[in-house]
Amino acid sequence: MRFRKSIKITKGVKLNLSKTGASFTLGTGKGLSFNLGNKGAFLNWSIPGTGIYDRVRLDTKVKDILGGKGFLGGLFGGKAAAEEGAAQGEAKKNAKGKVVRKAAGVTDEEIAKLEQELALINVACFAPDVESKTAAEGEIDGEAVAALIEEWLGEAELPVPVEIQMDVCPEKKMILVDLDLPEIEDMPQKKLTELASGEVKIKEKSQKEKREDYQMCVFGLGEFVAAHLLNLVPQAECVLVSAYTQRRDQETGDLNDTYIYSVAFERKAFKAEYQKVSPVEFCGKLKGRFITLSTGVMKQIVPYEAADL
Repeated sequence: MRFRKSIKITKGVKLNLSKTGASFTLGTGKGLSFNLGNKGAFLNWSIPGTGIYDRVRLDTKVKDILGGKGFLGGLFGGKAAAEEGAAQGEAKKNAKGKVVRKAAGVTDEEIAKLEQELALINVACFAPDVESKTAAEGEIDGEAVAALIEEWLGEAELPVPVEIQMDVCPEKKMILVDLDLPEIEDMPQKKLTELASGEVKIKEKSQKEKREDYQMCVFGLGEFVAAHLLNLVPQAECVLVSAYTQRRDQETGDLNDTYIYSVAFERKAFKAEYQKVSPVEFCGKLKGRFITLSTGVMKQIVPYEAADL
């Protein structure tokens, strides 16, 4: 049994509850629904039985239309003009401090956006060192852990909103986390390429590149969350991260939570400079369940329960 709950408020309205957040789903699930939560506002529609469907993120579209102005612009994540100006100023240099020479048609704004999106792919680089390699004495308090996680999520600066649900297994000194992942459609679709002339050009990524980036991102998020929780809760010896995404049922058109990996991040695995190894390689050395095809597609898995470890 997982530890997430959905409560039916009335016909077509569900409240999805966890210890660290809530979201609303409006709609019967038969072709049209609206979801509002920490990850944003989404309109989902489909024609059941046809395989025709789409998912539209509404909050970013409203932000683009309003340009971050007024109450609605602020509500949907609009940035202050000063912040945008600062980002554009930094866009004139790449990550190594080298001045970028743009190819014709490439703007500072486009370069800044792509450089910021790299933080999403490389989120594991922001994971902290795990302070102690030996768990502290004492039992894990579930309510205290939930409060610590809620406080951390409120203060953490991440390139993508993170929604997690947690439980604890005190006898195994384990924190169990269900991690709601970004969708592959949220991955950067373009990349900066440096030409032989030294100029940079924007090119579309291949499907293979998008899937490789997605693996880096989703395993990196698990690594990031586990490292922080081990520091927040010194009594914990392991953080079991079971990560899921939303995939559409080809027969009904409904969006369903689909687990794509379940990895046990043990405290002892976080050795010095572990961030220098790619998160895909790091997770591959841990006890975990995930199936990645040669195409880069991650298949559905059955996540671990505490009793399995």
